[in-house]
Amino acid sequence: MIEERKAFNFTVSKDSVLALITAFLMPPVYYANTHYGMESSAVFFIVFILLGHLLLNTLIPAYVVLHLSGEGLSGLGITTNNLIKSIVISIVLAAISYYQLLIVAQEYGDVDLLPHLIFNGLLLWEVLFVYGWLQLRFEKAFGYILAPILSALCFCLYHVGSFDSAEILPLFFSGLIFGIVFGITRNIFSLIPIAWSVSSGIGTITGGFIGGWDHVFIYSLVVVVQIFILWKINTSSHNTTKGA
Repeated sequence: MIEERKAFNFTVSKDSVLALITAFLMPPVYYANTHYGMESSAVFFIVFILLGHLLLNTLIPAYVVLHLSGEGLSGLGITTNNLIKSIVISIVLAAISYYQLLIVAQEYGDVDLLPHLIFNGLLLWEVLFVYGWLQLRFEKAFGYILAPILSALCFCLYHVGSFDSAEILPLFFSGLIFGIVFGITRNIFSLIPIAWSVSSGIGTITGGFIGGWDHVFIYSLVVVVQIFILWKINTSSHNTTKGA
């Protein structure tokens, strides 16, 4: 059965309320990391990685969408549908932004772009949370016109207080563009890893953070754990359905 998509809607469900709650919990998590995580590994690993990436950004969305709603991975935008088109779009978006990345990297000094790009391409938590989780819940609640706008606002929200105020509006517009692209493809591979590595690469440099090989190592492990969580909950949900 093909889900009917509505341009405008107002059907607030438990899923959309929970999505809003996680959206408002994310700013203090992000703020704690940018202000204290650089000096404290405990804050970085406990608050940002465990509470942020693994709980708020992965476990809660996976449990709600895969286990409670039974939507499957496609309910989080993880799908092979439109895969080739999504990858091509991602490459095009990356190519469009790459020149700006080079300019920003030059302005901010000696940036080793290889580990920085790989690190940003590993930020599955952000794409999964903002688009796979928030935007798709917002679409069900408010329709596909408002959904990318709301997800872009949430994307901006957790950067407030951590990024310079002049960067917030550009973050909104870049988040909106990616939201529109995701709304068309409904596939997170239209954003990550290729396009996100470049676009987020620009944002993290302007935000004062440059990823190195140590961050590549840490976030490779984070992605592995995220994939395990998604796989485990998805498999358990299928087994529960079969046994019912």
